[in-house]
Amino acid sequence: MIETLVPPLQRWLLFSGVLVVAGAVAWRGVIAPRVRFRLSGERVDLETEPPELVAIEKRICWTAGVVSAGLVGVWGMRLWAQLLEFRDPFAPLMEDLEFLVLQTFWGTVWMAQGVILVGLAAGFFLLRYRAGTTPPPPPGTTLEGVPRSEPRWLEFPLRWKVVVSGVFLLLLTLGLSSHAMSVPGNRALAVSVDMTHTAAAGFWMGALFLILSATPGRNAPRGQESQFQLLGIQLQAFSPLAMVSVGVLLFMGILLSTFHVPDIPALWESQYGRRLSLKVLVAFGVLAMGFWNWRRGLPSLAVAPTDGGKVGPGYTTAAERRIRRSAAVEVLLAVIVLLITAILVATPVPPGAH
Repeated sequence: MIETLVPPLQRWLLFSGVLVVAGAVAWRGVIAPRVRFRLSGERVDLETEPPELVAIEKRICWTAGVVSAGLVGVWGMRLWAQLLEFRDPFAPLMEDLEFLVLQTFWGTVWMAQGVILVGLAAGFFLLRYRAGTTPPPPPGTTLEGVPRSEPRWLEFPLRWKVVVSGVFLLLLTLGLSSHAMSVPGNRALAVSVDMTHTAAAGFWMGALFLILSATPGRNAPRGQESQFQLLGIQLQAFSPLAMVSVGVLLFMGILLSTFHVPDIPALWESQYGRRLSLKVLVAFGVLAMGFWNWRRGLPSLAVAPTDGGKVGPGYTTAAERRIRRSAAVEVLLAVIVLLITAILVATPVPPGAH
């Protein structure tokens, strides 16, 4: 029983955690600069980050750090699950373990993944400690004080750039141990598509989960009551990122399907195709909920900057509760998609796919 449940469980935990850490860098690179602009209003002489934004950044870094540390345990589970599939009952256990870890490509990727996860956990905890210590750049300049020549969302402090690199290396380790490695001739393309597919999912669902979990609501602790109004500002900043991520996710998903499904009938005639079809069906439920939140939930927040960068009076606690509930349903459906994915990746592809 345990041997049956552990492999899909560890894959589900791994995929979920990777989406969260990817969402953290998306929040810092795309959402935070837009929120900073809204909070700053017309002021250009800020010497420190807005305190509300710093508080949320600290919570997001703490969450991502805890998730990365938890993934170290999942990483250990992954070795056990792989050993269960690889194990030769007639060979000594240590001999199989040594061969799997030290003499296979999977073992090399697995060891690199462990180093990356430890580094990410330390990096996110350091980012939490250093949050708010770098003043925002004046308009038109980079963090180094020179004229801007790249999009604002590419401007990260050096410590964030290191963590961003670690996140993309983590995404690479997932691609290097996925079905993409079994695609002959187009292996590099398949791995790149798999990485991009996972990154887009993290930038969408991971960032949304962090916004919901790190932003205080109507029952916020004393002194943080007004911070719940940041939910609307963040969701408005998140909306363009979500739309781009969904487009990339769908396109890359279609490409991945062409790699692993030889023809249309295989979608219902093979076990892999049926599970893939179920994943797509639930994923469309996530898209439908996201579309509703964009068309109905987000406009109901009525967030608008006023003098001094404060939030306008149109924001109500009732609207905040509704959007939290609907966004939580969106995240919950995405969790189900990840569970199906955890089962799908261990399912043999149909004959003739490769």
